[in-house]
Amino acid sequence: MQSISKIPGRYYLAIFVLAFATLSYQILITRFFSVMLHYHFAFAAISLAMLGLTRGAMQVYGKPARYAAERVGIEFARHASWFALSSVGAMIVFLCVPLVVSADVPLALALATIAFVAPFTEGGVCITLLLTRLPYRGGWLYAADLLGAAVGCLGVIFILLVIDPVSATLWIGASAAGVGWIVVRTSDDVRSVRLSGAVALTLAVAATVHSGLDLTGRSHLGVFWAKGAEQTGTLFERWNTYSRVRVRELAEKVPIGWGLVRTPDTRVDQHHLDIDADAGTVITRYDGDIGKLAYLKDDVINAAYLVQPAADVAVVGVGGGRDILSGLLFGASRLRAIEINPAIFEVLTEKFADFSGHLDRQPGVSLVNAEARSYINHSSERYDLVQISLIDTWAATVAGGLTLTENRLYTVEAWDDFYRALKPGGLLSVSRWYGPEKHRGELYRLIAIAASALQREGVSAGELRHHVVAVNVGNIVTVITRPDAFSDAEWQGARERLQAQGFKILLGPDFTFDAVTSTLLSDKADQAFFDSLPENIAASTDDNPFFFYTSRFSDFVSIHSWDIMSNNVAIGITGLLIIVALCACGYYIVLPLLRLATRMPMATLTPPVAYFSAIGMGFMLIEISQMQRLMVFLGHPVYGLSVVLFTILLFSGIGSATVGADTSSRSRVTVFRIAALLTTLVLGGLLTPLATTWARALSTDMRILVSVLLLAPPAFCMGMMFPLGLGVWRRHRELLPFFWSTSGITSMLASVLGMALSIQFGIAKTYALGVCSYAVCAIVIIASRWVQSIDMSAEKGPVSPEACIAGKEGATIRRPHQ
Repeated sequence: MQSISKIPGRYYLAIFVLAFATLSYQILITRFFSVMLHYHFAFAAISLAMLGLTRGAMQVYGKPARYAAERVGIEFARHASWFALSSVGAMIVFLCVPLVVSADVPLALALATIAFVAPFTEGGVCITLLLTRLPYRGGWLYAADLLGAAVGCLGVIFILLVIDPVSATLWIGASAAGVGWIVVRTSDDVRSVRLSGAVALTLAVAATVHSGLDLTGRSHLGVFWAKGAEQTGTLFERWNTYSRVRVRELAEKVPIGWGLVRTPDTRVDQHHLDIDADAGTVITRYDGDIGKLAYLKDDVINAAYLVQPAADVAVVGVGGGRDILSGLLFGASRLRAIEINPAIFEVLTEKFADFSGHLDRQPGVSLVNAEARSYINHSSERYDLVQISLIDTWAATVAGGLTLTENRLYTVEAWDDFYRALKPGGLLSVSRWYGPEKHRGELYRLIAIAASALQREGVSAGELRHHVVAVNVGNIVTVITRPDAFSDAEWQGARERLQAQGFKILLGPDFTFDAVTSTLLSDKADQAFFDSLPENIAASTDDNPFFFYTSRFSDFVSIHSWDIMSNNVAIGITGLLIIVALCACGYYIVLPLLRLATRMPMATLTPPVAYFSAIGMGFMLIEISQMQRLMVFLGHPVYGLSVVLFTILLFSGIGSATVGADTSSRSRVTVFRIAALLTTLVLGGLLTPLATTWARALSTDMRILVSVLLLAPPAFCMGMMFPLGLGVWRRHRELLPFFWSTSGITSMLASVLGMALSIQFGIAKTYALGVCSYAVCAIVIIASRWVQSIDMSAEKGPVSPEACIAGKEGATIRRPHQ
């Protein structure tokens, strides 16, 4: 590969825009998957994107004549246009087809693959052409790629604040085709110029019209089917980067409740609010007459008010406002309602404020748009009751896939935070789904979390039962805990009130439920006990926050039921994606490698393949684990994009730009870069949990600064590795697309394997595996340069090892032996 030719500036713009478009589109289909299929499918979006980019790279590799250097501009423009058309076409088809995923999950995945791999394949051709067919000029081109992706992950946040995702997709397609026209506009290939121009203009006009319809509230293309159900009767719809909130009318009827001990004998007017067409709640018409809502006293999620009165209450997850109304009904004088989703906040304070009685204006009530743990950590307020009622949106954030925000409410560290926010004698009330025969896992895990958190507060194992109460009605269980033990008199009064209301007491100071809960509330709950159980009910922690998944790693290959009501179906999806990713690695790495081995020595092929594969694994594992760690620390899932991913991509791009075109004469610098990479990765892994614990009570600005300081140094060094590899193996110019594809397909594997490993072993160990992947890169690149130096100096006599390290590629600097 030549390193002296100048690359025209339009190619830097081209790769920037294509990277922007591909990452933005990936984020959008993450949202589409979560809404129209199920939240666990959203994680497949990353896999589909990486699979498509790999197919594009292999297409360039397999047709060297068509994708020769002199045809880069023409082919880029054509494939950019096809990216635009296929991305819009896939989105429209996906919106209109009623996929019933409960019937056949593999079929749904297959259809999604057919629809969405195609546009990423076109994008993969474009990016591979620019990175591997243009003259090598160091890391600047790859830097433009990473910077475009960084701007894409940040830009899509603001795009979805203004327009709907369909309009956003049209604008993304128009920008991709438009940059293709810019690249080819001076070409003699009139057909490519016309195609790019026509596609860009058509999509821009369509995007303008559709955006106008959306902004003016008129009928436009949207979600017609979601999870097999037709989306009709919509009163309100709002998208953002981690949910789609919809409100529809229910009319006046018997009120909906979750754990009502008896059917209400009244009728109320309610609207139904759902998140990603799945998790739902109700908005109740409130005219100021709280007596009309007396039926809320019969709901077991409000059992804590019967255990003891609560004047100061924190409600985590406002939803449609039921818990606020319950607090008003039970006489709370101060209610702090904390809601993370701005779309729900908008529903209650603006769009349906009149209908719901302007809950934010009720005496003593204040609504806060924030993540609960983050807000409580940096607030000095203290409460008699912290209430968490059935918080499970089943909406995947684009920044975390399966790492849902609500997972972080159900960890030992989270309950530590909530306990610190309680007044002396205050209660933490958590309600979850429950089935006496087949769905006890969530109850068991809540008890395990409570036991661990209380022991951190100084409660001895023998006294745990005096701090925990569990109450049940139907398929709802409410677990009530407090750091201070219930006295005999307190518990006697609470028990009488709970039983008088008709609630079934499962656990209490003088109630035992079964052998499992008795063991959990004792000093006998050791690792051997947890290993002996059919489900993994060990207390979830911030390092392993997957509260909803109780199947073990060994269950990945044994889950055959795709019942969407089971939380563990996500583990089945993950296992299926791992199998698909391993097959893809075999097809795109092993088979081409075996074919190449017939005409090239394996000793020549193995190092670059191992190097670029390790880059793909390492980068994705580090990215995913740091997102999982820092999202709650930062206080909002949107920061997973705007801070974590943006910082990683931005500083990786800056690091890439520091790699010059001539790396052969800088072996000492290469060793220094690798040492800096491994050092910053290790320090980042060690410092992240310490720094986030220390800084959790700081302001948002300071927490963002801490996160950037943790992420920037390793990201800067990670960005250098790909252009360094291109510099070392640039003599294999015809194989560079293949090397690039190995990085893409192992990234696909890492995206799902990383989640499986985090569920089983914890986030810290997943991060450590990412560090090990980069250690493999270091070993391979140092060994390869050493071998190259020895081979090239073989004809000139013996050379010292020090001279080999310092020597130029192709011309060793000789030093006299000592």
